Formats: sequence, C-alpha cells, structure tokens
Amino acid sequence: MNTLVPLPAPCPPGRVPEVCLVVGDAGAAVRIAPLVGAMAAEERVRPVVLVCGDGAGAATAALAEFRVGTDVTVALAADGQHTTPAAAQLLAGLDRAFADRLPDAVVVQGDSATAFSAAMAAFWRRVPVVHLDAGVRSYDLTAPFPQEGHRRLIAQVSSLHLAATPEATANLARESHTGPKVVTVGSTAVDAALDAVERRVAHADPRVRQLADAVAAGYSRLVPVVLEAANWSASAVDAVLHGICDLVLATPDLEVVLPATGELRARAEDALGRLVRVTITDPLPQPCLLGLLSTAAAVVTDSATLAEQSPSFGVSALVVGGESGTWTEPDRPGYPWAAGADRAVVARITEKLVLSRRPAIPEQRTAGGNPFGDGLAAARSAQAVQWLLGLRERPGEFVPTRP
Repeated sequence: MNTLVPLPAPCPPGRVPEVCLVVGDAGAAVRIAPLVGAMAAEERVRPVVLVCGDGAGAATAALAEFRVGTDVTVALAADGQHTTPAAAQLLAGLDRAFADRLPDAVVVQGDSATAFSAAMAAFWRRVPVVHLDAGVRSYDLTAPFPQEGHRRLIAQVSSLHLAATPEATANLARESHTGPKVVTVGSTAVDAALDAVERRVAHADPRVRQLADAVAAGYSRLVPVVLEAANWSASAVDAVLHGICDLVLATPDLEVVLPATGELRARAEDALGRLVRVTITDPLPQPCLLGLLSTAAAVVTDSATLAEQSPSFGVSALVVGGESGTWTEPDRPGYPWAAGADRAVVARITEKLVLSRRPAIPEQRTAGGNPFGDGLAAARSAQAVQWLLGLRERPGEFVPTRP
C-alpha cells in the first residue's frame, strides 16, 4: 500500500462528512449520478456535486436527466484541451473550489483532464482521492493520449480504487495497487441504464416515439447508431455511415436511429438521409436513448458506456474505431465486438449481430449476466467510501455471473 497517499482524518462526532463528486462532461455524469443517489439515500455522507470545465452545461443537463442537481459550478477551459495553460486553469479553479469548502474526500471518474486535475488538486490539499472506474488500461501511453497517462497518474494518488471489473482490478495489481483499498464494484453505468429504463421516459421526437412503438409491437427491428466521432477523420466517419447504409439496404425490417449534431449530422444526412428506414435526430436524453437500447437488436457505437450497458438487455454491441479493416470477436459472453472504420466490416458484423438477436422479453430485462455490472455498483461504491471514512465495514465485491 502506498503510505504517501493521504488518509482521512477522524470526523468529529455528530458531523456528517462531505464527499465532493467531480463531473466534467455528460459521460461522467451518467456514471456519477447513481453514486450521488446512493450516497444521499444512505445519509451517512453528504454528497456535493461539482461540475466544471467546458462541458459543464452538458454535464449539468445529463445529471438532471437522472434527477441529480449541481451544488458547485466552476467555469473553466475545455476538458478536451491538453495545453499547459488549460491544465493550469483547471488546477487553479478546482483548488479554489476545494479550499472554499474542504471536503473529506473527492471522487473523480475516468481519465479526463478534469478527473486528473481534480485528483491532483485534492492530493495537494491532502484530501483523499476516490477513483471511480479505476484500473482501465491500454498499456500504451500514446493511445488514447493523454487519457492513458491520466489513468496511471490518478492511481498513484488515490486512497480508494473503485474498479468496475475483475480485469480492471487485475490491472491495478500489476502496478502494485492491491489490498483492501481496491474494491471491485461493477459499472455504475449499468445502474444508470436500469434506472432510466425503469422510468420509461417518453420520446420527445414523434418519429422516434412511433418507431419505438413499432419495435415494441414486433413489426421492426432496431439498431441505434450512437457516435461521438470527435477524433475521427472524415473518411472514417463516412466509412461507418456507408456501412450502416449497406446494412439497412440488406435488412428489410431494420430501422436505424442516429442521434447527431454538427459535422456528424451533415455527413449522416448526406450518406443516409435518403433512406426511409433511417431516422436522424437530435441527441437524445439518456433515459430515452437507453429506452431504445433496451429494445434494440444491436447497437453500433464508439461509447464504452453503451457497450457496458447493452448486455443488461441482451443486446450485442459493435464498438467502432481504430484501424480500418480490423475487427475482433469477443472471447466472453457480454463483451462487445470491435471493428475499425471499414464499410464492409461494419455492415457484415452488425448484420450478424442483428440476425442472431433473440426477441426481447421486457419482463426478463435484468443486469444478470452482464459482465460489467449487476445494478448494485453505486451502492457498493457508496459503502466503500463510507468504509474509507471509518463509517462502516468494507462492502462485498462484484463477481460477474455467466449468462
């Protein structure tokens, strides 16, 4: 155990410890929101949600979709910027926020610049750092850059590592992060998905609402195509979109929903806009998107979050990105397929996943068999933070079950 990592000071009797949860973008909001809810429900600690960075608006909106409010907002430079001035601004702003109300612990999620800066700012003020989704590794500091560096550096200053899977826990062990302060909790993204689907939020877009009804009635099959494509080349985006075009033309009962804005939407309209069975829409609120996912035949995405959520609904995922022409088949049930931005490969693998999909039975949708989580990750994470602060015993760990 790294004895240089600061440990929490004893909390005075009668005082409820404050735990600051830092959110820098909408993706982090989806994973942090269930933890905020679990902490608030148990009432042993007081969760304080801090939103910062250029993605603060999107993060606040995503939190609201899961009924979580924002306590502190720090307007800073874009999270995606990796220049020295941007990093310095992040650190300075977060340091001021922690100085204003020194928390008993700080929770960061993932590997963004916001997560890294918040971890360092907390560490320098001797505030224990809790790393949600710890242990993710590519073992290549250049890919993804700089996120892989952020992951490893956050691990060095963390007092509590909350790993989503046994594989992530094993990655931490390879770096000598072992012992009781590494807890395998499952993915809180799975908790968010199950909560969103349970609420059955109606679609604002009437085209999506009509399509969802047709899928539920068994008249059509559905593939959501959800891409950020932030760092993709134009040719890579076009290859994936044309692969989706080929898929639709080859599968007569298949409908595609593709949420998009900006350049991605323009390219999607150009490649797919003339197809009747493709619905290009504005970005969907998370509860609506997850409602579609729960009834889908397959999903095509570059989002690790959706890939972790889809097995809870028996939906296979194709994660696109990387070198064109390459693809990998998962070696374990519930794990996603992966493919480079190649037209023929995207069309062929997605068609295979659609054709192999068993009809969805809503009453049987559970997290059982999802290797990424069982819907209890937020509760375990909240209990682990309480344990770190000396408020309860250490929780049990997540053990995936075979489907």
